[in-house]
Amino acid sequence: MRQLTVRNNGCNRERGIALIMALLALLLISAVGLGMIYMSSAETSINGNYKDTQVAFFAMRGGLEEMRDRLRSNAKNPLNKAPNVLPTTAMPGTPNSIIYLVNSSGAGDPVDPKTFLNNPYFDDEFCHESFTGSGVAWVAPGTPCQAVGAPPFGSIEPYIVSDDPHTGTASSLKYKWVRLTLKQNGTSGNPLVPATWVDSTQLANAQVCWDATNLMERPSTAMGGAANCDLVTTNQVEPVYLVTSMAVTPSGSRRVGQYEVSAFNMSPPPAGLSLDGPTPNFGTPNSNNASINGTDQSGTPPAVPNGCSTNFGNQPAIGADNAADAASVLAQTKRPANFTGTTPAITDQGPALTNWNTPAELNAIVSEMSNVADVTCPGSPKCSLSTYGTVAAPQITFVNGDFSMSSATGSGILVVTGTLTISGVMQWNGLILVIGDGSMVVNGAGNGTVYGEIFVANTHGAGGTLGSPSFNWNGGGKANVYYNSCWAGLGNNLHYIVLASREEMY
Repeated sequence: MRQLTVRNNGCNRERGIALIMALLALLLISAVGLGMIYMSSAETSINGNYKDTQVAFFAMRGGLEEMRDRLRSNAKNPLNKAPNVLPTTAMPGTPNSIIYLVNSSGAGDPVDPKTFLNNPYFDDEFCHESFTGSGVAWVAPGTPCQAVGAPPFGSIEPYIVSDDPHTGTASSLKYKWVRLTLKQNGTSGNPLVPATWVDSTQLANAQVCWDATNLMERPSTAMGGAANCDLVTTNQVEPVYLVTSMAVTPSGSRRVGQYEVSAFNMSPPPAGLSLDGPTPNFGTPNSNNASINGTDQSGTPPAVPNGCSTNFGNQPAIGADNAADAASVLAQTKRPANFTGTTPAITDQGPALTNWNTPAELNAIVSEMSNVADVTCPGSPKCSLSTYGTVAAPQITFVNGDFSMSSATGSGILVVTGTLTISGVMQWNGLILVIGDGSMVVNGAGNGTVYGEIFVANTHGAGGTLGSPSFNWNGGGKANVYYNSCWAGLGNNLHYIVLASREEMY
């Protein structure tokens, strides 16, 4: 019988290798899959965190904008509504010098920025802002303030509730508080290093003002030695406010930011009527009852919202930009005795027209007015306005083109780039700017009255210069213009501009 022999050639040793390779491949694929799952989870977390920080950032900006809006005298709920007072000279360390807006998410979310212990919303930024006399020692930025850096309790006005329509609910925006203070010369720098102050030649505790003429922040003491911005005698100067906002989301994202803001200041040179430009055309009124009085606060003007004590005394009834033009206006006047104020009442206003005497400067003012106007409309015949503002709620009205106003009452600022025609019984409390075509016509004014100022300028002159302004006053009646610095300067409190912004990165 034949025996079958099986040779072992080594192949048997490789049995099962395919299974091992499959298992290794499966292990590798599993590792890759797990890695992709981990990366996907990480990406989701990163995106979620980024979204949360963005929510905090824009909520913080929302808080800054609410505070800026409520600085306005004509805001729905202005900051100076009793019992609160808008500080104009008071610095931290004195009563009523710090205002907080608070924005809670409900009864279980108390917001108290002045309290340190166990408080996620403590104002841990205040100690990084140097206020001489506040009693709070300055700490270099980089770490949050501790209990000793809390805002002085005696300086804080009663908290004001946010205007957020969902405040007090879970749907509220996530800014928790917004703080308002005035700014000192050394507030935003190192109090030990004058080079970091607004002006190293002035004291650290000097109040900082916005000099709109030179477009710069300046300590009040650098402008005639005034103790505060309210006492600076030059025009177009307003206090600078620091606005600080903190936002904290339910997930813990936190953002703190600041604005430096000041009232939009565009007070024209003082006069009952300013005719800015060469060889003005002045059609004098026929009525002996028609007059222009340049004496500040003359007549019986209504009270300015929130009060005003400024009084510039005697000013020109009519101001021109040089002596020759003033003489020309006087020659066109039939009843010069009806124009009172300075002596002479119709005079050269040239030196006071700084920043108001070139087309570029005047067009910039008009452009800014169009940006901040409460009501804007094209010229006649399409322009139809239901309101021109009231004494209690003045507004900025901007008309791009010609405009006719008849038997109306308004308060605030009226800007017309074309020809402004006024007829019938009319009263305006505030400032009328006719800049562009520079033409104004008053017809049959009846008992029309202006408390404030009228400014007329033609910016369409040849070669980029001013053209001839025109003011024609026709008909009779008891029409009067009374210069009033408070009403003429009302626009300084209707809008606040952002001078600087920054985010605190800690």
